[in-house]
Amino acid sequence: MARRTLAVAALGLVALLGTAACGKDQGSSDARPVACQASQLGWKMTRLSGGRQSTPAATLSAENKGSKPCAFDGYPEIDVYVGKGPSADGRPKKGATPVHSELNPGHAVEFPLFYEATATPGDGCEVSAEYDPSITVVPPHTRKGSLIKMTDAKGRHVRAQVCGTGIELGSPQLH
Repeated sequence: MARRTLAVAALGLVALLGTAACGKDQGSSDARPVACQASQLGWKMTRLSGGRQSTPAATLSAENKGSKPCAFDGYPEIDVYVGKGPSADGRPKKGATPVHSELNPGHAVEFPLFYEATATPGDGCEVSAEYDPSITVVPPHTRKGSLIKMTDAKGRHVRAQVCGTGIELGSPQLH
């Protein structure tokens, strides 16, 4: 009797494990990729001709440079700063679409950045280009970021400048 009970229990366990594993094949295309890590993303920040809150002053893009797809869920953290002095950080623009994207190798996600890039007469800038500010970007769901440089449309280095207190990230586009 004890053997039969043990055999029935073993068969039940096998059936339970088989059911739990069903649909979780590691090679399955239904498996959700892991979060994008700083080491697999190539960041680029490009200055545009805009610079008022109604038009983007720059774009921020992240390309998957890795060999596997990764999940880009959320908005990156961005900070433009001068040492321990003045800084301007980013936040999603009010009404911006949430980000839930899968980045395949070689594909990118691009965010328009809205901020005042030039000072109005008589005002200064929170983060002045005079000091060649640093820019740090951290992907969502990670803690490790990347130090990046701002470029113009032709890829030449330009100094970042933020007049006002912050940067708003618009809804992303996949490329």
